[in-house]
Amino acid sequence: MPQQDLPADLARLVWTLHRTLLQATRAPAGEHVRPPAQVELLQLVTDQPGVSVREAARLLRMQPNNVSTLVTLLVKDGLLERAPDPADRRQAQLRPTPRMLAEGREVNAGIYRNVEAALGTLSPDAVDRIAAALPHLRDLAEAAHRTG
Repeated sequence: MPQQDLPADLARLVWTLHRTLLQATRAPAGEHVRPPAQVELLQLVTDQPGVSVREAARLLRMQPNNVSTLVTLLVKDGLLERAPDPADRRQAQLRPTPRMLAEGREVNAGIYRNVEAALGTLSPDAVDRIAAALPHLRDLAEAAHRTG
């Protein structure tokens, strides 16, 4: 593959993998599949409990008022909690609820099973190459975030 095609090929591959995983994802019992923006916010709050709406907007590259709207909906649905920031009572910290953590574990387990099954269809050499590429892909994600 010519090096000049790498950015386009990698971007298409990432989108294809992302779409494939989303399509294979099952919502927890009694729930509906949530839009990607909600999923991204829930994942961020799970990874960084206590994050503010403003910081979440910055990290997700969204407008603060859009994140605030998502937070209101997710609080109403019992998936997020809004708590006053002890350092600045005007700010709110976002935290996952126990329900959200349980449902997140359920969804993630399904995704992990899907990826594990797909990896099981590949040769051991291909799996080793994918595993070896993961640190570099993380570096790429961080670099893309810094330059974007």
